[in-house]
Amino acid sequence: MTFKISASISSLLKPFGASLISAFLIFLSFPNNDYFYFAWIAFIPLLLSIRATGVRGSFLLGFSTGFFTNAAALYWIYTMIQFNTGSRLQAMLCLVAMSAYLALYYGIWTALLRFVMPSLSLLRFSLFAACLWVSLEYLRAHFLTGFPWLLLGMSQWRYTSIIQISEFTGVYGVSFLIMLVNVSFTRFAMTRKIASFFLVMAGLACVSALCYVVKLRNEVTSPPYMSVAVLQGNIDQYKKWDNTYQDEIMRVYSGLAREASLHNPDLIVWPETAVPGFLPTNMFLYDWVRGTAKETKTYNLIGSPYNDGDSDYFNAVLLFGPEGEMLGVHKKTHLVPFGEFVPFRKLLAPYFAILNTLGDFTRGKLYDVFPVKSIRCASTICSENFFGGTVRHFVLNGAEVILNQTNDAWFFKTAAAKQHFIMNVFRAIENRRTIIVSGNTGISGIVSPGGVISHETPLFERTFFLAKISPSRYLTFYTRHGDLFAQCCVLMSLLMLVAINRKIFTAK
Repeated sequence: MTFKISASISSLLKPFGASLISAFLIFLSFPNNDYFYFAWIAFIPLLLSIRATGVRGSFLLGFSTGFFTNAAALYWIYTMIQFNTGSRLQAMLCLVAMSAYLALYYGIWTALLRFVMPSLSLLRFSLFAACLWVSLEYLRAHFLTGFPWLLLGMSQWRYTSIIQISEFTGVYGVSFLIMLVNVSFTRFAMTRKIASFFLVMAGLACVSALCYVVKLRNEVTSPPYMSVAVLQGNIDQYKKWDNTYQDEIMRVYSGLAREASLHNPDLIVWPETAVPGFLPTNMFLYDWVRGTAKETKTYNLIGSPYNDGDSDYFNAVLLFGPEGEMLGVHKKTHLVPFGEFVPFRKLLAPYFAILNTLGDFTRGKLYDVFPVKSIRCASTICSENFFGGTVRHFVLNGAEVILNQTNDAWFFKTAAAKQHFIMNVFRAIENRRTIIVSGNTGISGIVSPGGVISHETPLFERTFFLAKISPSRYLTFYTRHGDLFAQCCVLMSLLMLVAINRKIFTAK
């Protein structure tokens, strides 16, 4: 009896150990570790382990892999919540809840793979696994406002040759390739069918060649003719909405803007919510901003809370001209749950407060584009850059240059700032636009249309930098058609599941 129990525990621990190995390798693939090559083999231990279990056991193995991967990669959630609430218990509950939610997608993926495994050849199984993974990533990027943080393809942000496929498929195409390789290696190890394996690898080689050609095409750029100054004020989070520090914040940004203006930039970019109050209703701050723009004698794109006297409050960016005139405003279209509004307020408000002290914001509806001299610019505010589908709308509205103005002071000195910054690499390639990033505490920088980071500031440093950039009017396949590739993966996954179910039912 004792021997049987020990054997049973041993049989459970071996697959569980494999899932932990996969979780560790996936975690190492992302910032701040950046061993991006591990992503191409990270799922092999997990995939091998589900052979020895049923559908339910496969779900548990996938869930455990997803839970430990996300708990490790998103550890900064604990730090952020603990700082804002003062409660370690609430911080831990939030980290566990988010990790468990994201782990569900892993569990569903492995359970469905185990279900179809006996019915598919190597090639079909590999294609199904990759399509299903992309389908689930696409789902979590949109369900419940969406959380497309650390999609698998984002691990390759430094591997700029292969990620050029994003111009056609978005980041989901990179996720597809990574999963295709993982599953092909696994099935080859299980079946030793070399012909199908080489067919998959030959397809990957063709895609790599296409990516290389696309990369060469985009290394030829037009001469730069827009000069931009990017400000990084480095204002501590606890100071931002405390009136005691208002004068200090104003001095910091006035000083940085004046110093930057000595270099005669065409545009000065301030971070998200740089102004410590609502514009234009706060006339004292409004006059200060207008005066600073007039003193610098150039365009200033300024992050600020916005209210024009009605009942709605917005997270916004405002463009001021060289004469201090307000020329336009963009109101943030995607709000962060519990950071900028409380979802299901009647149900959750007694248990969870909003993290900022300004109260709930209202969601903007327009993808505004600002003319700066002869160039049309658009700003994504913080989490708007999470979503390729959001950014492409700015480009469709005529944006030739994209800016991302953010405040990552919430994250302190954790991997979150880098994890957020690298999303701009994919937004740049998807739309072939230069992206200028201005972060309150960093990371600020420049990303070329080819996804190359040409400048990157250190975290928590008060500074500014200058850059000359080239605007672009070219519309990519992704800009025109959006996440068509991911949507096709969803359709393909559903059709294959229906066909397999029908085959199994007929056989019975």
